[in-house]
Amino acid sequence: MPGVTDQIKEKIDIVEFISAYVPLRKTGRSYVGFCPFHPNTRTPAFHVFPDTQSFHCFSCKASGTVFDFLMRREGLEFREALERLAQRAGVQLHPRTEAEEQLDRLRTRLLEVNAAAAAFFRHMLVKSQRGEEARAYVAKRRINDAASEAFLLGYAPDDWSLLLTYLTERRGFSPEEIEAAGLAIHHETRGYYDRFRNRLMFPIRNANGDIVAFGGRALGDVQPKYMNSPQTPLFDKGKVLYGLDLARDAIRQSDATVIVEGYVDVIIAHQYGFRNVVAPLGAALTADHVALVKKLSHRVYLALDADAAGVRATLKGLQALQSQPEGELTAVISPQGIIRLQRLQDVEIRILTLPDGKDPDEVIQEDPDQWRSALAAARPAMDFYIETLTSDLDLSSGRGKTDAVERIAPLLAQIANPVEQAHYIQRLARLIDIKEEHILAALRSRARQEGQRRSPDQTRAANVPAPQASESAQRPGDAAPSPPTQEEYLLGWIIRYPAARAAVEEKLHNDLAQYPALQSLMSGTVDELFTHDECRALWRAWIAAPADSDPDAWAASLDAPLDAAARRVLGLHAPQPQAYRIVTDAMECATILQRDVAKRWLARIARMQAEATSEAERETLLDQLVQIKRFINMLSIPRRSSAYVDLHALHGI
Repeated sequence: MPGVTDQIKEKIDIVEFISAYVPLRKTGRSYVGFCPFHPNTRTPAFHVFPDTQSFHCFSCKASGTVFDFLMRREGLEFREALERLAQRAGVQLHPRTEAEEQLDRLRTRLLEVNAAAAAFFRHMLVKSQRGEEARAYVAKRRINDAASEAFLLGYAPDDWSLLLTYLTERRGFSPEEIEAAGLAIHHETRGYYDRFRNRLMFPIRNANGDIVAFGGRALGDVQPKYMNSPQTPLFDKGKVLYGLDLARDAIRQSDATVIVEGYVDVIIAHQYGFRNVVAPLGAALTADHVALVKKLSHRVYLALDADAAGVRATLKGLQALQSQPEGELTAVISPQGIIRLQRLQDVEIRILTLPDGKDPDEVIQEDPDQWRSALAAARPAMDFYIETLTSDLDLSSGRGKTDAVERIAPLLAQIANPVEQAHYIQRLARLIDIKEEHILAALRSRARQEGQRRSPDQTRAANVPAPQASESAQRPGDAAPSPPTQEEYLLGWIIRYPAARAAVEEKLHNDLAQYPALQSLMSGTVDELFTHDECRALWRAWIAAPADSDPDAWAASLDAPLDAAARRVLGLHAPQPQAYRIVTDAMECATILQRDVAKRWLARIARMQAEATSEAERETLLDQLVQIKRFINMLSIPRRSSAYVDLHALHGI
């Protein structure tokens, strides 16, 4: 599988590439600067290592290759980063299929249609007499010229075919292309006509700044008041956040994303200097929205409407934000006293309460300091849950108290931090006026019920289909495929077999926990075991997939080249009945890769220690060197897994 990514990395110097984003200074054999992925202006903890063509932040532990840097910095998927870096490096990617080439040509053409339409709408708003009513509305909402220009606001005249005529007769686009872009509708008897009429137009751009769709706000008394483009080859409203292209840098700098509901809310926020504000194109956040946000910041503020629909949207947004299977593993003691691993949320979620139920744009325009105060006073998500989920209950009655506990207990069980969990148990107990012991009993009862059920992982593993033949199989005249690597073997095991994944993740966490001095170097996660960018991209795609995803169906849903790579790693391991053998092999493979990671750090820290200029720095690095050597020795000693005492007892794989 590795090949083209290695060619690209050979032709792109990571120091030169990152220097375009981050000022770097040379120190010994590495380069140092301030990390672009978390707020910090005091201690430069971001290191770039030319010898390994990699980077690492000793504070937030962001690390990887030029691919990882570009994906994190620009919020790109692997395929997008691959294409951009291949173009920069002058590396030819594998020939695409005719269907893929045709889709690319269509998307390029539709982007041209949208750009021409945006220019038309902009002209109509700014210079045409037809745009007078729209200009009056913009002035009424107090959007200034600079903001109007930055967001390319426009106007769709009250005419059935004016845009269509312009795009076909003046710009040379076909009616079919205009319809495919979502700007025209075809009627069996009347032919083609404009979709947007007498509306203030909001071009919708993706994270790269390309116009992929439009939103239109009706100026007359018509419904719907707001209307978006339909789904097209360019546009899926569940995957785009309005304003993200302009907000991205501010989100990174502040390490905070503020999510509002409307177009004008975003525009006014940016107009007043609050540039980390975006909006979903619908009532609720989706998993794809969350993936975009989590790449850029660790804090998310939800500032949706306070009415019933807004509350429902906030609840859905919280569910999407909290359901992502990412985050650091931590040990948690259950109500029965059993120690288990649970993922800490890697995003801090807060709910913004606006005064008097006003929209964000109204609050900001009346008093920007009031908006700052609302951000500072934003409530943690659990506070919002407790208030919202008990608001319709009679908490003085036994039935109301019971319902309150039943609604909140599942959320309390998800809190990994025991101190935080105890705080909210106390708060709920005071709210409904019962003893904390009753809530703890409910948590224990719920845990017992869950333990009696068959786990989703077991169900998923029991129904693993036979691996399909890899589409990346050798064809006549092709070069012989490279033999599978340890990384690919491990990836196949932990994707196909949940028990192997759980055992490996617990092993990595427990091994590193014994060596505190190494925790600024290593994360103790599966992700850091992969040196090949495709393996790392596949793993990240898998953990972002729904928990009940079928591995083979998931592989088929990926974009090239990850689809072929996924089929390759899944094809390495056919379903087997010996669960203990799968887990043991995966653990042994992970140990080999752990040692490789540690050895790379051993060489790197040894060089840094030799080049250190202060005694304190030399001592810190020396301590890390000693612990790395102990860590490597520990990994070299065979030992049984403490997580799976009787692996023969595992069934269903």
